[in-house]
Amino acid sequence: MWVVVHLYTGLGLGLLPLPYWSLVLVVLASHLFLDVVPHWDYTHTSHQIRWGALDFGAALLTVVVGYVAFGAPLRLLALGILSAAPDFDVLVGTLRHGQGEYWWPGHRSSFPHGRAAPLPGIATQAVVVIAAAAALALH
Repeated sequence: MWVVVHLYTGLGLGLLPLPYWSLVLVVLASHLFLDVVPHWDYTHTSHQIRWGALDFGAALLTVVVGYVAFGAPLRLLALGILSAAPDFDVLVGTLRHGQGEYWWPGHRSSFPHGRAAPLPGIATQAVVVIAAAAALALH
């Protein structure tokens, strides 16, 4: 999944009425779960840097707007960032042109990673973002 999808998922899950330490575990587990769901991933395209910049830029913009315009609590934003953070190893790998090891278990070749064609794979991710955004808007 794209970084911004993991970010929105962490933000949405951060609304659950659980102790904060439990939410930390939940958002990290959600990253593994979402990596198994079939989705389209730009890391297998010839435009990885362009797609990656768009993805990380959208995630950064979401955090800034969430804080500045909507006054999202830092604790909630931290959960979103934590949910997306495992993808930083993908960023490093992309910048190194595929060189290096992934540290996140869900990114290793031995982990069952969901794959889909672009249209259904992006649609799946859009549904996740829309659901999380709706939960945030209704909160």
